[in-house]
Amino acid sequence: MALPDDLPTVTLTGQRTHADGTPIRGSIRAVPTAGRFVHAESGLDVQGAAEKPYDKVTGDYSITLVASDADGINPHNGTYEITLTAFDAPTVTRTVLLPKANPVVKFAAITPVDPYDGDYVVITGPEGPEGPEGPQGEPGPPGSSADAEQYTDDALAAEVTRANAAYDQAGSATAARTAAINTAASDATTKANNAQAAAISAAAADAAAKANAAQAAAISTASDDAATKAGNAQSAAVSAAASSAAALYLPNAIQTVDAYLVGATPSSPRFFGHRGGGMVRPEHTLVGYRACAAMGFALEVSVNVDASGELWCLHDLTLDRTTYQTGALNTYTTEEVGQAVLTNGRTLLGPGWTDQRMVPLRQVLDEFLGKIPILLEPKGNDAVVPTQTLLDTYYPHAPRSVIWKCHIGTLSLPWAKAPSRNYRTWVYLDSNTTDATMDGKDANVDYWGVSTTFTDQRIQQVVARGKPVFAWPVYRRSQVARLTGLGVVGMMSSDPRYVSTSVPQRTFSRWGLAVKESGGTPTLDYDTAYALVFGEGADAGWVSINALPNQSYGLGTYSPIVGSAAGYRISYDMKYKVLPASTVHGGFYFGKASDDAYRFGTANTTGGYHVVMRASGDMQLYRHTPGVTAGTQIGSTIATTAPVADSAMSFQVNVTPTTVELRRTDSTGWTTGAIADTTYRGGYHGLSNGSITDLATRPHWRNLVITQL
Repeated sequence: MALPDDLPTVTLTGQRTHADGTPIRGSIRAVPTAGRFVHAESGLDVQGAAEKPYDKVTGDYSITLVASDADGINPHNGTYEITLTAFDAPTVTRTVLLPKANPVVKFAAITPVDPYDGDYVVITGPEGPEGPEGPQGEPGPPGSSADAEQYTDDALAAEVTRANAAYDQAGSATAARTAAINTAASDATTKANNAQAAAISAAAADAAAKANAAQAAAISTASDDAATKAGNAQSAAVSAAASSAAALYLPNAIQTVDAYLVGATPSSPRFFGHRGGGMVRPEHTLVGYRACAAMGFALEVSVNVDASGELWCLHDLTLDRTTYQTGALNTYTTEEVGQAVLTNGRTLLGPGWTDQRMVPLRQVLDEFLGKIPILLEPKGNDAVVPTQTLLDTYYPHAPRSVIWKCHIGTLSLPWAKAPSRNYRTWVYLDSNTTDATMDGKDANVDYWGVSTTFTDQRIQQVVARGKPVFAWPVYRRSQVARLTGLGVVGMMSSDPRYVSTSVPQRTFSRWGLAVKESGGTPTLDYDTAYALVFGEGADAGWVSINALPNQSYGLGTYSPIVGSAAGYRISYDMKYKVLPASTVHGGFYFGKASDDAYRFGTANTTGGYHVVMRASGDMQLYRHTPGVTAGTQIGSTIATTAPVADSAMSFQVNVTPTTVELRRTDSTGWTTGAIADTTYRGGYHGLSNGSITDLATRPHWRNLVITQL
């Protein structure tokens, strides 16, 4: 339902792109800091989160919210927490004030403010009818002795006047005066005595009442104090008993955080399974966690909460990207998640994978806590307190083997570093984090986190602060080399088995299984658009790259190639299901010293060779110099039989210490001959879409085999 037309609103706009201008995918999310805004006049009750996705083409975003200072809004001048989520970039969180004076404002131009719930304004109703007259008051207290004496003097004077008027001058007035004096004196004495007695009685009653009240207050205060002290003593006793019981009965950590990180240096970094190794296994699933733990890698676990309050292992706030369902997790009940939500990892990792169930955080803690360190992060704000409560209530021993992971903007660090817990903390930064912000959080930080997208200079600045630094996301060995050279000691890797070694894992492909291999390096990780596509049906065993332009796929599983003294041979089949234009080509690259991305027609970081097989049948070898866009042909162009649509061609690449040679072996046999060139002898290689401009004409490969000559 739309907001009322007469209610002032503010539209928050902006754009998020990568460095090359491609749009970031994600959403903008807004939550009132106070939890809700209420508009009494219209009956509007604004609460919960508002979320809108970025434009998929431009990265633009826009969200319209009630103005913080809208007339009639309670609380008044409250702030919003704005979160820019992303699947392929850091999350940005900022608290902002949205006054109605600026109905349209760009997010990047807003100065962050401290969170504030706002001021609550009392809204008065119409004046009510006049009430009835109040009850008659109680009689006043008895008069004092001074009042009695004044009364006596007045009475005496009155009697004298009356006597003088009543008797004659012969002396009767004097007698009357004397009698009056005697009568008045007696009366005054009686009244004075009565007044004195009344005053004494009133004073005594007042004193007794005050004494009783004082006694009651003293007893009550003493009782409250005793109850408080008894309660404190009871709590202390329960806490001491719980600590003692924990020491006796809770499982001891086989692998603590501190033990895991002992000796961590740039030359001996530690590895963490980012999202459970989410580039080779369905992310945040038991199969992923178990594989990482079995190989001895620490786990990185993200959690969000469902509508029933159960915590589930999930990176995103929604189910859209990683499951077959859509919408926010916190709109599903525990039963719905447990029975009807399955991961869709086959899109990224190959159809050979079976769908996996989502896993509750409790199950992960019960299975792995104390056996391997766990970096634990509640991703959504509504998951923070449930996670803290779960740990405090059921896992008081967690600080031994859990690292509390959070963004620099979090408010949860004081909880994590409280003396009763003292979790180790890993705090990750974003590109806008200032040194002043880091200084403000430094006392509660054990390890800093940097992105692989940060510049060398920025990473070195963070390392220079003196605390261990972990980087994310790491899925290439070349990234490990760069980061350790800058002083980083921890690698948050989506493929820790591959990046933690420097040897090949096998020498022949099993692409017919349709399961992604460790060491497969597309241009971007966690992006199905760049994932290796496994053929099915008649194309079973064939693979391709379903992305443009000039995309490639590194075969780190077989790298670096280990040859004999005579060299090595790469054999593979290739085909075009649909033939491209005659001069368009696809092929294979090899000879690179690093697994950094190779792209045809692009200035690459390291050099190597690439095979060119054109649709006309021309076969060529090119050398690609680092930093240079175009390749340089070596040897002659070999005219082979033109490819036939959907028919396999077979190739061999022979590399000796002094020569390189390309052969096509599916017919009579064609060869470039052994070309004398020793420029590149690196062992990294992969598949290349070459110069194709239409995905329908992309090349396909199968039967990769590496042999020694």
